Amino acid sequence: MTTKLTGLELLQFLVEKSPEEVAKALEHIHPADILDALEDYEGDPFIFLVRMPNDVLAAILDEAEEDDKGKLLDLFPSHQKTDIMSEMASDELADLLGNLDPEEAAELIHSMDEEKASQLKDLLKYDPETAGGIMATEFVSISTLMNVEDTLKYLQIHGEDAETLNYLYILNPQRVLKGVVALRDIVVRPFDEPLTDLINPNVISVPLEMDQEEVGHIFQKYGFSSIPVVDEEQRMMGIITADDMMEVIVEESTEDFERMGALAHNEGDYLETGVFGLARRRIFWLLFLMISATFTGMIIERYEAALAQVVVLMAFVPMLMDTGGNAGSQSSTLIIRGMALGKIDFKDFFAVLSKEIRVSAVVGVMLGAVNMLRIWLMKGDWMLGMTVSLAMFATVMAANLVGCTLPLLARKIKVDPAIMAAPVITTIVDALALIVYFWLATKLYIPA
Repeated sequence: MTTKLTGLELLQFLVEKSPEEVAKALEHIHPADILDALEDYEGDPFIFLVRMPNDVLAAILDEAEEDDKGKLLDLFPSHQKTDIMSEMASDELADLLGNLDPEEAAELIHSMDEEKASQLKDLLKYDPETAGGIMATEFVSISTLMNVEDTLKYLQIHGEDAETLNYLYILNPQRVLKGVVALRDIVVRPFDEPLTDLINPNVISVPLEMDQEEVGHIFQKYGFSSIPVVDEEQRMMGIITADDMMEVIVEESTEDFERMGALAHNEGDYLETGVFGLARRRIFWLLFLMISATFTGMIIERYEAALAQVVVLMAFVPMLMDTGGNAGSQSSTLIIRGMALGKIDFKDFFAVLSKEIRVSAVVGVMLGAVNMLRIWLMKGDWMLGMTVSLAMFATVMAANLVGCTLPLLARKIKVDPAIMAAPVITTIVDALALIVYFWLATKLYIPA
């Protein structure tokens, strides 16, 4: 095969060619491209899947969305399910089983060989959002007694099933992690050079219980393609690879964006989720924010008699509330982003607070000055301009302080900072803006 096959051409090739030709061709086609072709096909995909070898089917399952893995696996008879699962990476297989009904997952585990089943049971014990929950157990460990030639021969025999070969690990008889060697360093050295000359004893590792978001920070800091996972006694339990970490980062970013938009998290895609499913994700926060806005109405009612004397004051309420909400959202977005990247933590609380006070003062003075000039030119009433501008300054100050402190306080009490984002902050700032504005208006502008 000399041409690249995609889409319908690939599916047609699968049907027309012999199993031997199909198996050989699929060695050079990425499983993600095969999955794309199957998703574009409107008929039954089983007519194509049945012609593929089990290792390719396992790779396709690895690439599939979490909700689709079980559906694809259910297309095959029980005996073939076991064969396909035996070809899958341990971390991907654990994810698949974790999304199935417990009884079905237990049945599938029971059908596998004892060693693989034991590994899976151990993996499923870990929280899926920790290092233990996302690690793979397929890695290569080597002996310090080897030289470069011995290592290369060993990899030819034992390296095929490893999750990655970028790093090789040195373990003692108790499986305690003692060092690491990069494959790149091995392939450029003479065959007779001993591995002891290449071993780096300063291994960067992560504990089993570390949150996956913190693991992402480790990857970002060091730029490794994989990182070993160890238990409390420093025994090596598995590895996490960069491609797995990319999926985690996408998942964490999606959750943060959803929470910042006051949405409940959902694993499914937008177009594949039903109307009621989407409504269910939105309704809780909308109800909460709607009820919270009752306080805004109560504040307006409190000053209703005074406002009736000077109706013009109500014309500036939307501007103040919008400006406050926008200022708070800007502040919270920067802080949440900084925390997500590991650049800001609760220990920086007073440094953040000090900076936001100064930023708020500069922004508030500028907005207030422009606003006062605008009102004086349009209304010819400098006292009205003074009242609204002072309220604008106070609103921006309050909004920025609320926007920067709430995410930090949320992190301190172990709540996702993204929850304290735009909708929540806007509701709080709206109430504060109205209180300040109406109080200033009664003192400076409304006749006694």
